[in-house]
Amino acid sequence: MVVKSDGGTTDTSGEDEVELDIEVVQAIAPGATIDVYEAPNSDAGEAAVYAQLVSADVPIISTSWGQDEAAETPANRVALNTDFQEAAAQGQSVYAASGDDGSDDAGNGGTSVDFPASDPYVTGSGGTTLKLSSSGAWSSEKAWSGSGGGVSSYFATPSFQSGVNTGSYRDVPDVAADADPSTGWAIYTGGAWAEYGGTSAAAPNWAAFTAIYDSEAKALGKSSLGFANASIYALAQSSNYKSAFHDVTSGSNGAYSAKAGYDQVTGWGSYNGANFLADELG
Repeated sequence: MVVKSDGGTTDTSGEDEVELDIEVVQAIAPGATIDVYEAPNSDAGEAAVYAQLVSADVPIISTSWGQDEAAETPANRVALNTDFQEAAAQGQSVYAASGDDGSDDAGNGGTSVDFPASDPYVTGSGGTTLKLSSSGAWSSEKAWSGSGGGVSSYFATPSFQSGVNTGSYRDVPDVAADADPSTGWAIYTGGAWAEYGGTSAAAPNWAAFTAIYDSEAKALGKSSLGFANASIYALAQSSNYKSAFHDVTSGSNGAYSAKAGYDQVTGWGSYNGANFLADELG
């Protein structure tokens, strides 16, 4: 279903981006109900769509739209942060692509990160290059060079990140998934098939997995994942880390390199679905 915010939009320039998000979710969680929220590509449209998502208490939100933190208007940054705080309090899971320009999200030769992935109440989703075995099973992952990540210039280190971040400001991303276009997704858009990647594929990947998690939790009479960062960081810093996650330890995004445990390229890494569910839900 298409839901219009602030009047919706007739701009079709991002059609392939939207198709990517939808088709990744459909592929991983085919039973999920997918609502597509459309808004004008403007500051007012951005504010309206997130306010509506929170007001509607949508259980899982995935967004691939973002921009360099400094390019976000201060008013919208504050308004959206308030919305995301409310979403966390309501038990909504919010995932955002961390950007496809490595450690230089602004493209000015420095280091910068993408918003809203940098908001502490959002789960920033970085990217990897995936290698499969001859049978099509997961084999290994390394950091994708385009994976957005680094240090926020606006948001203080959140409490859930204090165990791995000794600085004053939030680190990005929190997690990762396959984003390298060369190992990416076959997407049907504009009447043809094409291979797509980017962290725009990582965010809906995690959102789809969360839909599976929530379905399993409901069947077992347990709580949904809710504010994902709280659960992700607790699990990652437990003895089950190596079981529930694929730790990515090689590759870089420019200024930062992947390493054992948390890093500013792939976060905690990608999920090992079956083990993640078993470790969290029993």
